Amino acid sequence: MKRRGALGAIVVALAITAAACGSGGTGAAAVSIKTLQAAASNTQAADSSRFVMDVTVDVAGMPTTVKIDGTTTSDGKTAQMTMTLPGVGGLEERIVDGVIYMNMGDIAGGKLGDRPWVKLDLEQLKQQGGGMFGDLADQAQSNSPQQGLEYLQGLSGDVTKVGDDTVAGEHATHYTATIDYSKALDKLPDAPQAMRDALTKLGTVPADIWIDDNDRVVKMKMDIDASAFGAGAGKATMSMEITDFGVPVDVQAPPDDQVTDFSALSSLEA
Repeated sequence: MKRRGALGAIVVALAITAAACGSGGTGAAAVSIKTLQAAASNTQAADSSRFVMDVTVDVAGMPTTVKIDGTTTSDGKTAQMTMTLPGVGGLEERIVDGVIYMNMGDIAGGKLGDRPWVKLDLEQLKQQGGGMFGDLADQAQSNSPQQGLEYLQGLSGDVTKVGDDTVAGEHATHYTATIDYSKALDKLPDAPQAMRDALTKLGTVPADIWIDDNDRVVKMKMDIDASAFGAGAGKATMSMEITDFGVPVDVQAPPDDQVTDFSALSSLEA
């Protein structure tokens, strides 16, 4: 039960981010919100990108760090990601022509046998909900730089230039800002309900954003106090870097004889 609770907290945190940003910072120069929004649009315009993400969830003083890395096309219809969840197991996700395949691997505890890949399409994701795998399905839609960059359209208040920095070996400029998630939702009409509920509860969150010399977002960081989700929700720290642009994204669907129907997962949630 504790294992599933920790996983649920991690998945909620992942659904909230994929690209939001965050801790505080001090600086001297005020900057237009449009500067950061334009950088987000420039980043989304890239044909593809490679990214890494760290998510640390602290529940009752027990921090757990999830590491994610992957590549994705700009439209999000082709992507490959790997996720490591300490104490729970590993997860690989592929998106091929908009169809999502998730290799539950260790998470399923071997219950899927020689069919470890679970196939999901967007319509199924919208219709399914609740439980561990319902949360994972929602997270699968949102866990990418392209989706997460949409959150920057919800920037509000003042933007401050902190100063020069280095990201992935290249010069970048560090800014702090505030994301109003209720405003961001206006830009995400197709967001799953679980994500909409979570973002609404978060309200306004401070953000850190790094922009490279090509006016692209290359790093984002956020500290989230999840107390709005109820007692024991804890806190989450998330950091994501987009380490390369225009990278090859050659992703193949797993063989049919290694794929499990999504409906078969219901027995694993009991």
